[in-house]
Amino acid sequence: MGKRKLMSPLSSNAQPVIKYKRTCEEPPSSNGAKTLTEQEYLKLKLYLKEKKKILRTFPRILLNVRGQLSQLNDSGFSECPLLPSDLNELILYSVYGPGKYVPKWSSLEMQCNLNQTCVLIIDGCEIKTKEDFSHFKSSLPMFSKYKFLPPIEVELPPSWCADYDTDTATSITDDVVSKSTSTQKENVENKEICSRTRLLMSLNQMMIHNYPLPTNKRQFTMDGFRFTKSHYLPVTDNSPMYAIDCEMCYTSIGRNELTRVSIVNEQLEVIYESLVKPTNKITNYLTIYSGITASKLKNVKTTLTDVQEDIIKILSPDSILIGQSLNCDLEALKLFHPYVIDTSVIFNLNGNKGSKSKLKLLAKNFLDMNIQCGNLGHDSIEDSRATMLLVQLKLCKSLTYGDAYLIGQKRLAEFVNKKIKINVKHIETFKKFLGLLQSVSESSAKGKVHLKKNLMAAYDNIWSTSKLNIEEHSTNKVVLESVCKSMEDTTNRFCMAHMQLKNKNNLDLVNRWCEKYWAAMSSFALCAVLFTGCGAEGKNSVCLLNVKQPPLNHLQDKF
Repeated sequence: MGKRKLMSPLSSNAQPVIKYKRTCEEPPSSNGAKTLTEQEYLKLKLYLKEKKKILRTFPRILLNVRGQLSQLNDSGFSECPLLPSDLNELILYSVYGPGKYVPKWSSLEMQCNLNQTCVLIIDGCEIKTKEDFSHFKSSLPMFSKYKFLPPIEVELPPSWCADYDTDTATSITDDVVSKSTSTQKENVENKEICSRTRLLMSLNQMMIHNYPLPTNKRQFTMDGFRFTKSHYLPVTDNSPMYAIDCEMCYTSIGRNELTRVSIVNEQLEVIYESLVKPTNKITNYLTIYSGITASKLKNVKTTLTDVQEDIIKILSPDSILIGQSLNCDLEALKLFHPYVIDTSVIFNLNGNKGSKSKLKLLAKNFLDMNIQCGNLGHDSIEDSRATMLLVQLKLCKSLTYGDAYLIGQKRLAEFVNKKIKINVKHIETFKKFLGLLQSVSESSAKGKVHLKKNLMAAYDNIWSTSKLNIEEHSTNKVVLESVCKSMEDTTNRFCMAHMQLKNKNNLDLVNRWCEKYWAAMSSFALCAVLFTGCGAEGKNSVCLLNVKQPPLNHLQDKF
C-alpha cells in the first residue's frame, strides 16, 4: 500500500483522497492508479485484516526438509521418496488429530478444522522419463489451477492389484532360495549364503534412523564433520567389514561427546583402540554405561581430530562399517560414511519394524554371549566384537534370519497368494498402505471406499466394518460417481476411490476425473491423489496434496 497523499481541496467541503499502488485486491484504473476516500481506505484495511484473521483458521499442509526431499524435480525424480507409512501418517493424522499418528515429513496446520479426508488412487499412469513427467504436468492443469503442493514421490508400486503372472513372479520362498543359492556359489570359501551388500542400509533407512548425512542439515550441525574418504568405490561381497563401537560422556555443551572408540576386523582382532579427550568440560562421565572415569582420561591427549585422521587412514574406499545403532557412533565421531550395516535394524525380535532390540539381548539370544554385565560400564571392544559376530552369523543364514518382521511379511505373502491373485512383488507395499484402512476402522469416524470390480479381490474381507464400508463397482465412471456421492455426506470423514486407467496416454480423461472429484469435496477437506507408475522402473507413485479452501464471498459482501 502506497503512502497517503491528500490532494489540495478545491472547496471547503471537498473530500480528501488517497493515491495507492496496484494490489491484487482492487483493479487499477486505466492510468495505473486509483483514488480512495479515507473512508474507503479504512474499509479496505479492515477487510484485509479480517481476511488475514480468517485465513489463519484454514487447514493447510506444509512440508519440512524431509518432505521437500521427496518432491519431484524437473526430470520426474526425487532425492528421497516417502515410504507408504509416511503417507499413512499424514492421512491418519488428518482423521485422528494429535496423538498416536504424527507425520515426520510435514505438518498439517489447523487439523481440528478439517471436515473430510479424501484419497483418490489411479492405477495405470506411467511417468518413467523426463518427457513423461512433462506430459503429465501439461495434461493435468487442474492441479496448478487449484494450487496443489508440488508432486511428491512415494514408494508405491505401479499396480497394486495386478493379476498373478506365473512367468514373471515367483513366491518369496523361491525367490529367497534362488538368490541364496547364487550367492552361496559366489561365497563357497567363506560359506556366506546371504550377500553382505543386501544387509547395507539404504539412503531412506539412514534418514529414517537419523544417520548423519551431508544433506540433513536441519538435524545435525555440519561443524567438524568429515567424510571417511575423498572418494568411494562400489561396495561388493568382498569389501572389508569393520565393527565399531564408541563410548561417550556428557559435557558442558549439553550433549554427549566421544571419549573412547574401538574397531575390530572380521577376524575379531582389535585394529584400533583409543581414549579421547573431549573438547568441552565433562559434567557427567556416565560411568555405568561408558565405563569411563576421570582417572582413565587424566593423561589422555588424543582429540577427536586425531581419531578422525586415524580412521580415515584405516578405512578403504569400499569399507563397510558395522555397529549397533551406528548412527550414534558416527555422530560422536563426526564422520560421514555411505556403507553401513546396523545390527539393531537387521535383527528384529518382536515383528514391529519400528522397534529395536538391545545389543545385550541380541548377543544372548543369537550368540549365547553375556555382555554388558555388572556396573562397570560397557566394553567397546566386547560390543564391537558382538556386532561383528551377529552380522557374520546372519551372512551364513539368510536375509530373514533373526528378523521377525521379514518372516511375518513372508508368511503373509504366502498366505495371501494362496487366496487371491496379487503379484507377490507388490504385496508388502500394498499391505503397508492398506494398513491405514484398519487404522481408520478403529476410529469412530465413518468412511467409504469405492473400487473397480476387478480390484475387489485385494480388498475382499479386509477390515470392512460397520463404520468403514468397502464397495465394488463395474466401471471407473460408477466408482467416481459413487465416491462423489459419499463425499457429499459430510458424516463420512474418510472417502477413498481406487480406479484403473486402461490407456496411459489418456490423461485428459484423468484430468476430468480429478476435476469432478475435487468439485464434490466439501470445504476444509484434505485431498490426496495418487498416480502409480513413477520412477525409472515404474515402481513408485506420484502424490499430489491439497486442502480445499472455501471462497471468501461472504467476507466481500460484508464489506
